[in-house]
Amino acid sequence: MAKKTNKTEHVLKLIATEESDAAKASSAESGASDILHPEKGQTYLVNLTEFLVRDWVDEILRKMGVCDCEVCKNDTIALALNDLKNKFVTSNTGKLHVQLEVYKKQYETDVIAALTKACVRVKASPRHEAKEKS
Repeated sequence: MAKKTNKTEHVLKLIATEESDAAKASSAESGASDILHPEKGQTYLVNLTEFLVRDWVDEILRKMGVCDCEVCKNDTIALALNDLKNKFVTSNTGKLHVQLEVYKKQYETDVIAALTKACVRVKASPRHEAKEKS
C-alpha cells in the first residue's frame, strides 16, 4: 500500500473540492445535455476523455467493489484523468456525438485500465468516513 503524505492528501482534497464546485456550477448553469446539444451556432470546448471516464466510472466502481460515495467517485475520476491523455475538441451540434463515438472505440481500454488503477488506490486509502452498518 502506498504511503500517503500530507502533500498528497492536500492535493486530493483540493481536487475533490474543485471538481465538486465545478460540477455544481456546471449543473447550475448548464447540464451535460447542453454541451451535447448546443444551440445552433454555439460551440464548446470539451474534454472527451472526461466524458469517457464519467461514462465508465460507475460500472468500474461497482465491479471493483469500491465505495460509490461522492468523495471516492471524484477521487477515482481525478486519478484516472491524471493518468490519461486529454482529448480536447470544439463541438457544435451533432459533431460531439460522432467524435465521442470515435474516441470511445479508440481509447476504451485505456480508460478502463486507468479507472481500474484508480479504483485500487481509492479502495486502499479511502478519504471518507467509514459508513456505519445498520
